[in-house]
Amino acid sequence: MKTIDVLQITDTHLFADPGVTHKGVNTSASLERVLGVIERDHQHAACVLVTGDLSQDETEDSYRRLHDRLSVFDVPCYWLAGNHDRPDLMAAVNPAALRTQVIFANWQIVLLNSRVAGAVFGHLDDTQLQLLATALQQNPDKHTLLALHHHVAPVNSSWMDGSLVQNADELARVLAPHSNVRGIIHGHVHQAREYTFANVPVMATPSTCVQFAPNSDEFLLDTRSPGFRVLKLHDNGEIESNVVRVGESY
Repeated sequence: MKTIDVLQITDTHLFADPGVTHKGVNTSASLERVLGVIERDHQHAACVLVTGDLSQDETEDSYRRLHDRLSVFDVPCYWLAGNHDRPDLMAAVNPAALRTQVIFANWQIVLLNSRVAGAVFGHLDDTQLQLLATALQQNPDKHTLLALHHHVAPVNSSWMDGSLVQNADELARVLAPHSNVRGIIHGHVHQAREYTFANVPVMATPSTCVQFAPNSDEFLLDTRSPGFRVLKLHDNGEIESNVVRVGESY
């Protein structure tokens, strides 16, 4: 069975200054550890998806540092904006990374922008919903993986669930007529989680730096290590996925 390996890293929260920390974690150092494992064990991936909150200080230098570091991989890297990001700076540094659709054999990956300027919560505007509808209508024979930054349903954390995709019901309506959507991945929640939305499996992925405690009604950091997700997209439409944690807790 043919498989396409896709890697997801998310919520890198980089600064222009690699020595700066975020909630006690040196985000540059923790990302380096994650990328070191990827370089060692996952050199044959088809692409890397970076699903939002790339920067913490919203500076061009933070994006440039990420671009320069990821450029050592001999695979394409695609970026999505999160609530901490500046899409204009992302485009200025690496316009090739801002794709809305990527096709590998009989799979398509649709990358949706859930960012709302000046807000923490997510929203999919009409342009994004139409982009998805068009991709599904034009490629009914391709298995589809959706990627975005924000979560699309509650994850049992009151403080975090106020910032999910606010119009997830509209996303569900777009998905409803189509049977070829095999999975949804996102970041934002800084934890590993799997759930179902609109009859589609959803996978949340840990941050490469700070982790949030699951099932917490108030903001609380977790002691689990940073990580990333490996997805194997099988020819028959199945998705095999696992989270790789890197080293000890920070």
